[in-house]
Amino acid sequence: MIQNLLKRKWVAMLAAVLCTVLWGSAYPVIKYGYQVMAITSVADKLMFAGVRFVLAGLMVFVFTWCKNRRVPVIPRDRIGGVLLYGFLQTGLMYILNYIGVANTTATKTSIITAASAFFAVLFAPLFFKDEHLTVWKVVGVLIGMTGIFLVNNTALDGFSFMGEGLVLISMLLNTAGSFVGKRVSKGIVYESTAYQLGLGGSLILVIALIMGGRFPLTWQSVGIVLFLAFVSAAAFTLWTALLVLHEAGQILVFNMLIPVTGALWSYVILGEDRVFEPLYMVSILLTAVGIILVNRPEKSKQG
Repeated sequence: MIQNLLKRKWVAMLAAVLCTVLWGSAYPVIKYGYQVMAITSVADKLMFAGVRFVLAGLMVFVFTWCKNRRVPVIPRDRIGGVLLYGFLQTGLMYILNYIGVANTTATKTSIITAASAFFAVLFAPLFFKDEHLTVWKVVGVLIGMTGIFLVNNTALDGFSFMGEGLVLISMLLNTAGSFVGKRVSKGIVYESTAYQLGLGGSLILVIALIMGGRFPLTWQSVGIVLFLAFVSAAAFTLWTALLVLHEAGQILVFNMLIPVTGALWSYVILGEDRVFEPLYMVSILLTAVGIILVNRPEKSKQG
């Protein structure tokens, strides 16, 4: 029922927007969590992320168990693929991302994050025979990225491997992880999501513990991390389903909306009012136009 509904293009686009709205809400909540728990070091941030993703994996695991009335298992021939999915999409990607973000600016992070949509559209045809790189897709991504540049118009000079370099690599890993997830999750969306989140989160926890990370246990911290875990569980499950049912490039291009929805949630939760700036409104419009162009139906070949 849900799968048939998600096959419809307009439903899929709305669902992808919902995912970006969920992920966008995580940004200000994480920022608030850092303030409440006095988290400043990369090790503590990784610990926070590890707990979040392990809990998210458990949520999807329990939901799937209750839904199917049996313990979720991965078919033997896909275990390696799901392990790789969790390693790339959640584990290594977030470890490098958190370290990189700590060594660069929010402006550069937003632009590089939006650029991941370009990687997806560019590389998807190399991995999937039914996907093609068209002029409209390239134009759409460039228009969308122009919108991101408009609201992040501070100086972009300077490049460091430990900062922008790691954020860029993490976004490439995010794209690669999405491609792997699309391949291995057909027919086992819930199971693959549960295990990839749990395994990826466990890897982050191990690295955080080695680095001396800590997680302050209070009612506030528990509430915050449970909310973030739910966001990850819901968004990743829906996102994986969309990737399985549609072209990877047409879904991953919605990543351009994450900085936009993040700023909107920052206004709602933290009172940051930059969303009312004229350039921001133009940015939303350009990003929307870009996404529509990438999802523009291709003309069927004659004869």
